[in-house]
Amino acid sequence: MKKMLLLLVSSLLIVCIAGPAGASNTVLTPDDVTITPDGDSIASVATSIRINTQGTYHVTLTATDGLFAYLESSSPIAVGNSGNWASSGHSLSSSSFTSKVQTYNGNLFIKGTKPGTVTVTTYSESTGDSTTQSYSVYSAESVNVSVPEFPTVALPVAAVIGLVFIFGRKKEGF
Repeated sequence: MKKMLLLLVSSLLIVCIAGPAGASNTVLTPDDVTITPDGDSIASVATSIRINTQGTYHVTLTATDGLFAYLESSSPIAVGNSGNWASSGHSLSSSSFTSKVQTYNGNLFIKGTKPGTVTVTTYSESTGDSTTQSYSVYSAESVNVSVPEFPTVALPVAAVIGLVFIFGRKKEGF
């Protein structure tokens, strides 16, 4: 009887561990932005551009289909404005600027109707090099949070308690 109960509890534990863990999820990183997909609500994210070599630069902003973006800053990295948005097929570039080694800060404003990517690219006109920073944009309707299902958590706990009980009774000599 004890072996049968032990086999049953062990099988239950293995089935629970191998079973579904919960709903699908989207892991958001610090460079991710979540938008309300109504086309009017605007999300913003702080951004910075580091210039490592003195020279002449310009910044280009691109957005995938369904997204609109502009980069606001009091420094020369500003691209577009609230009346002039980068969109799919319509990239925007800043004016050329000369910079020493410096970090520029700004806010990237994004709106749209579906998920996608907004890319900020810094081009060195002096060397031809470029640096790209991409922002993944998610729809607030598509962000899922993974919450384990009740049986996925409760049944393994019950199985472990059952095993402890069985081995505890075995040591007592019953």
